[in-house]
Amino acid sequence: MQPIQPSTMAKAKPSSSSSASIANASVVGQQTPSLYMALAALQSALWFFVLPSICKPHWETLFSPFPLPIAEVLLWFAIVPYFLLYSTVVALPPYLLNWSFFEQFKISKEPWPWHDERVEVRKAFWRLTRRSVLLDFVGMCIFLPGMAYTKTILLPDRGLSFSMEEWPTLYEMGRDILTLAITHEFGFYMTHRLMHSTPFLYQFHKVHHEYKQNNVLSAQHFHPVDYFISIGGPAVLATTIVKPHSFTQFVFGVWLLTANFDDHLGYNFPWSPVRWFPFAAGTDAHEFHHSVNKGCFASKLSIWDMVFGTDKAYKEWRKKRWGIVD
Repeated sequence: MQPIQPSTMAKAKPSSSSSASIANASVVGQQTPSLYMALAALQSALWFFVLPSICKPHWETLFSPFPLPIAEVLLWFAIVPYFLLYSTVVALPPYLLNWSFFEQFKISKEPWPWHDERVEVRKAFWRLTRRSVLLDFVGMCIFLPGMAYTKTILLPDRGLSFSMEEWPTLYEMGRDILTLAITHEFGFYMTHRLMHSTPFLYQFHKVHHEYKQNNVLSAQHFHPVDYFISIGGPAVLATTIVKPHSFTQFVFGVWLLTANFDDHLGYNFPWSPVRWFPFAAGTDAHEFHHSVNKGCFASKLSIWDMVFGTDKAYKEWRKKRWGIVD
């Protein structure tokens, strides 16, 4: 399958002139041994080893008052406060402060549209922002919880367990998170590639590409049809197949959302907790995809692009841009 090339994108080349694209900071830092990588690994360790001990005493109190379908919907609905937390703590400081320390990791060479001197650029951004708020609300507050609820009704035997007696061991949690990640990424890769290769579906997916420069609002900026197929679909499918404990699903969801937001943050931060380990897709891979509108159809892991050979143009770009040979 070959991606559709809209007329405005077909002329784009992965060069320094056409990619508002790609930044001054070295993208290889995310997987290069450094103190930043150690910080990234520490964050991951806290998720895996410390979060269970914090959440376990309160898990039953939080969810036991509700029937299982509602409890699962509430778990999926946690995407909303986490999005607000991430936007406030991670995204807003570099966006607003404009400090040189943060800006050295900025991916695009163009100024942020809210800092742009051109009035028309700022106005266009705020119009798009208002649209993003609406699309984000529909996706996170209606579609995803609604799909989760439908799954619990149609497939009650595949619902998540909230039982304290079935609380996962570290081994069980690690096993299921790995299986969820590989399964979800396969589903996302296939549906994302389908959205690009099918003209009927691309008319919905091109909404996601309305942002010419990524920021965290673009992470959930999808047409409802696209959200249903390529976002909600793979997420619910992976959970249905693996059927993890609800807490495992929660930890996986935190990783998944962090990677999704990081994909669109606009900064190539080397301390990102979702980029430091082998087979993690780099932030530059998704930026490449948005810049030239082809290849790199996965976003959290690189394995499926490697298996199906859809990272060849990206690897060539990396070699020319950074002198890296994969």
